[in-house]
Amino acid sequence: MPTVLHTLHLILIAAWAGVVLVEAVLELLPLHRPELADATATFHFWVDLLVELPLLLGVLVTGTLLLHGRQVDTRLALKIAAGSGAVAINLVCVAWVVAREQAARPMRRRLSRWILLTPAIGIPLGLLALFLGFGRIPP
Repeated sequence: MPTVLHTLHLILIAAWAGVVLVEAVLELLPLHRPELADATATFHFWVDLLVELPLLLGVLVTGTLLLHGRQVDTRLALKIAAGSGAVAINLVCVAWVVAREQAARPMRRRLSRWILLTPAIGIPLGLLALFLGFGRIPP
């Protein structure tokens, strides 16, 4: 049976993943409705600051606590690497979202294109970490 910490970690991951998927859809809207570009930039900015970053911090804290006293084997090392990669690309995305909110219009378009690339990298890494992690939940 998973511990409370494992359960909390998975809940935070699920919430974070949901936010990432919603943001990916949000970022696609201006491709079909260009007049939504400014609203998308503002909404994404506030979702990152108020929802995504706290969830991401919770994932990092619970993940670190779960590692305490564990022996790191190859599978766990790969899980940590994949999860860290997903976190890192998400933090890059947050930095670009913040920069876009403060940028002039031509740079906003360029940053929007870069932001759209991050889920294509982060989601597969997150799924790999999740897959590798399910084998680690104690019975």
